[in-house]
Amino acid sequence: MPSPPLLDVSDLHVRFPTPDGPVHAVAGVSFAVSAGETVAVVGESGSGKSVSSLAVLGLLGSGRISAGSVRLRGEELVGADRERLRLLRGPEIAMIFQNPTSSLDPLFTIGDQVIEALRVHQAMPRRAARARAVEMLREVGLPDPERRVRSYPHELSGGQQQRVMVAIALACEPALLIADEPTTALDVTVEAQILDLLRRMQREHGTALLFITHDMAVVAEMADRVVVMYAGRVVEHGPVTEVLRSPRNPYTRALIDAIPTPATPRDRPMSAIAGSVPALAEMPAGCRFHPRCPSVHDRCSVAEPPLFELGSATASRCWLHENAPTAGEVHGVG
Repeated sequence: MPSPPLLDVSDLHVRFPTPDGPVHAVAGVSFAVSAGETVAVVGESGSGKSVSSLAVLGLLGSGRISAGSVRLRGEELVGADRERLRLLRGPEIAMIFQNPTSSLDPLFTIGDQVIEALRVHQAMPRRAARARAVEMLREVGLPDPERRVRSYPHELSGGQQQRVMVAIALACEPALLIADEPTTALDVTVEAQILDLLRRMQREHGTALLFITHDMAVVAEMADRVVVMYAGRVVEHGPVTEVLRSPRNPYTRALIDAIPTPATPRDRPMSAIAGSVPALAEMPAGCRFHPRCPSVHDRCSVAEPPLFELGSATASRCWLHENAPTAGEVHGVG
């Protein structure tokens, strides 16, 4: 029997209150991450990627999980009290947020912010925690860590700040690391360095990685499996090589077509998906992608398709596959 996944998210629904009534940012999303595996969640801004990851951590702010299950090592996190979630953040599950400048506290040194995680979760004496902080800063490639441990966030570049975020996240050696668009604000060279760092950290520590991104090129480089989201729904999932080589959903195909390649003629306009992700309060009837879809037909505007099982552990939410069996919306599907 295969071992159960480290993280199992099943039929997750998240809603937020608004003056005009609640809106659903995530609707029936499911995916799983196994130990040591990298699963990428990809989609445009507004697809529900970050909200799904914040729901896993219990950091939704005014939002709430209205239905579904989030299990970490078999333990149900939906409904868990705040103290239990606080104890799990750090040793079991950690997150790298997409903007290190707003995530690091400007009033505390870099060292203090790494030390805090060690003191809270591992009850380390301060001197031992400081030595561990220096070790972590060195491990993530921050130059002169003995001096940088006394620096404040504003004294570091964006790439250095992101390395500090990685150090904080990995300080307690979590079983699962969530990386929410960790390279969005970085230039290409620093992005490559951060991705190499995450791969090395994962390889050395055996950490499972849930990688949130809008960049299909990063997905190809980092992931074992990919979950494609659109407007709060999973629209395709499967092994990364299968999905990128033969995308079955028109939205996935459109994302891949938008990736520039060296062979693209310089005088040809870059491919782009027409329109934009619908507002939460203005979801179209039927398939949520149909107003932008090049393969739309009459049924798409009337009924929302289920996920259809397409073999090789892949599935697609599209009426183009209506003769295929429907997928059980639990393991890596939504």
